[in-house]
Amino acid sequence: MRGKAHMLALMLLIASIFTGCGSGDSHKKSLTPVRVQSIVAQDVNSPVSFTATVNPYTQLNLDFKVFGYIREILQVEGADGRIRDIQEGDFVSKDLVLARVDEADYIARMIEAKAQVDEARASLEKGTEDYNRAKFLYSTQSIIAPTYEKARKEYQVAKAQVEGALGKLAQAEINLSYCSLSPPMSGVILKRNIEVGSLVRPETVGFVLADVSSVKVLFGVPDIMLRDVQLGQELGVTTQSFADAIFVGRVTEIAPAANTRSRVFNVEITIPNSEDLLKPGMIASLDLTRGESDLPVILVPLGSIVRSKTDSSGYAVYVIEERAGKTMTRIKNVLLGSIYGNMVAVYEGLALGEKVIVTGATRVLDGEEVTIIP
Repeated sequence: MRGKAHMLALMLLIASIFTGCGSGDSHKKSLTPVRVQSIVAQDVNSPVSFTATVNPYTQLNLDFKVFGYIREILQVEGADGRIRDIQEGDFVSKDLVLARVDEADYIARMIEAKAQVDEARASLEKGTEDYNRAKFLYSTQSIIAPTYEKARKEYQVAKAQVEGALGKLAQAEINLSYCSLSPPMSGVILKRNIEVGSLVRPETVGFVLADVSSVKVLFGVPDIMLRDVQLGQELGVTTQSFADAIFVGRVTEIAPAANTRSRVFNVEITIPNSEDLLKPGMIASLDLTRGESDLPVILVPLGSIVRSKTDSSGYAVYVIEERAGKTMTRIKNVLLGSIYGNMVAVYEGLALGEKVIVTGATRVLDGEEVTIIP
């Protein structure tokens, strides 16, 4: 009796599963939420904001030219009054010795080179006397030619040995001077890569030094605005650190060609920085006003742009359409123009009034039903 009850329960469970699978209450796939924006033509004559980066006027690496262990690093008084090794942010003067490699081996080599010079000079002195005597005797036919030639060759060898020894001495003196690392200009230390006891070799970078008495502010402009920037033009930049201050400089360089990736032209502004307020790596901003332009253009957010499905090198956007009471997507190829901040101009492919997906464009497919969120 109990076995029949179990069998009946199993049959009822199977029936309920099949009934549920065939019912009209099955779960539907949730719709992808998207945000849209209606297409309008915008006037781009108003100032366009750009983000820029602050860079040193000059930056260089101070590298070593010899092998050895760091014997000492220049010490200065810190903010707490204690003596410490120089570090990032310290200002150093031109030709100041910042670090020294242990000179013991190089001093020994220089002493050895000096000894070789003395020995070679002594040999040359004797060789000169022998050669002068042989030359006199040969002129009076008191010695034969081979004896004269031997004296002459010994003199030439001794002379060459002196020149070689002097060359080794000069190189030893140069290597000894390389044990001291000094900057060729005054500036601020951006990075220190060594400690006392560090082993260095030629081309090891000990310090990164920057001249920040003036700074270079770099930003990129699209080709459509390139005519609005001129060499020598005065421009002002601001930073978040000094929100109420405007730092004025002049355009000192305009790239002759666009960046191959961003397709913008790099522009450099040089700004005096005598008060040391602008630091390398700061983010700055500036406004650039366009001159006379053509008709207003269609601008869409950069986030709405996707790759074209039919053109591997082209771009597209998704628009939405109402079909049979459903909100559906449709992909449209577009021809892009210049970038304005976080917006990009669309020259072909869109019409006024169309609604473009600006959030969620990378998560939808062509012809997919979606739901619009505020």
